[in-house]
Amino acid sequence: MDTTSARNALAYLYRIVEAGERGYAVVAANVSNRALKILYRSYAQQRLKFKEEILTEMQRLGAHAKPRSNFLGLLHRGRIDIFATLTIGDENVEKLILKEILFGEAAAIRAYEKTLEKDLRPETREMVQRQFDEVRKAVEQTRLMKGQDGKRLLLCLYDSKEDAEQALRSLKSAGFSGKAIEIKSWDHATPLYQGRGTTMLETIITGAVGGALLGLVGGLLAAIGILQIPDFGTEMSASAILLLAILGLTVGVAFVGGMIGFFIGWGIASGDRYVFADTIQHGEVLMRALVDIPRASRASEIMREVAISNHRPE
Repeated sequence: MDTTSARNALAYLYRIVEAGERGYAVVAANVSNRALKILYRSYAQQRLKFKEEILTEMQRLGAHAKPRSNFLGLLHRGRIDIFATLTIGDENVEKLILKEILFGEAAAIRAYEKTLEKDLRPETREMVQRQFDEVRKAVEQTRLMKGQDGKRLLLCLYDSKEDAEQALRSLKSAGFSGKAIEIKSWDHATPLYQGRGTTMLETIITGAVGGALLGLVGGLLAAIGILQIPDFGTEMSASAILLLAILGLTVGVAFVGGMIGFFIGWGIASGDRYVFADTIQHGEVLMRALVDIPRASRASEIMREVAISNHRPE
C-alpha cells in the first residue's frame, strides 16, 4: 500500500467532509421548518463524526496535522446565507437549500469515489465505504425532498400527537392519501450538531468578495465610458483616473457587500439560536408525507398551517 497516496486521499476527503459538516449547519440555520432544522443538524453531526474517523485514520498512517479548511467552501456557505436571506417565501428558501445541498453532496460523492479508487488498507476501506453508504442515503432523501419520480417528500414537526393527527385529518379532507403519510415520535436522543452554523465572518467575506467582483465590473464599465470622451486628458492622467475609478468602485462596493454580509450573518445566527432552542423544547412528533409533486405546495401549506396555529412558544 502507498501510505502517502492514501494519506493524501484521506486529507482531501477530510476537507470535503468538513465542508459538509459546516454546510449542513448553515442550511439548518436558514430554514424555518423545524423538522428540516433538526434533520440538517443531525446530518452535520454525522459529518462531524465522519471527519473525526478520517482524522484518526490519517494519524494511524502518519499524519501529524489537520488538513486546512477549504476557502471555496467558506464562500459557498456565505453565498447560501445571503441568497436564502434575499429569497422570499419559506418554500422558495427550502427549494434553494435543497439545490445547494445537492451541489455540495455531488462533490462529496466524487471525493468518496476517488478515495475508494486508492490502494487502502482493508479497515480503512471499510470505514470509507461505510461513510459513503450513509452519504448516499442522505443524498437520496434530499433528492426525494426536492422531487423525484413524480413524488416529493415533506417533513413537519409538531408539538403533540394531537396536532399531527389534526394535520393528517386536514390532509385527508383535501384529498391526500393517508397511506403515504407517516407519524412518529421524534427521538430526542438523536445527536444534533451543537456547533455554529452561520458565522458573521463567512458572510462578511462572501459579501466583500461578491461586492469586489461587482465593483470591478462596474469600474471597468466606467473606464470604458470615460475612454469614449473626446480628448480626455493626457495619456498619463487618463490612465491614473481610470485606475482610480476601477479601484474606487471595487473597494467601495466590497465594503458595502461586507457590511451587508455582517448584518445578514448577525440576523441569521441570532434567529437560529432562538428557533433551535424552541424546537428542542417543544418538538415531539414528526410527520413524513410523500405526495405528488403538482400538489406538494398545497400539502406543505396545510402541514405548516396546523403547526404554526398550534405552536405556543414560551
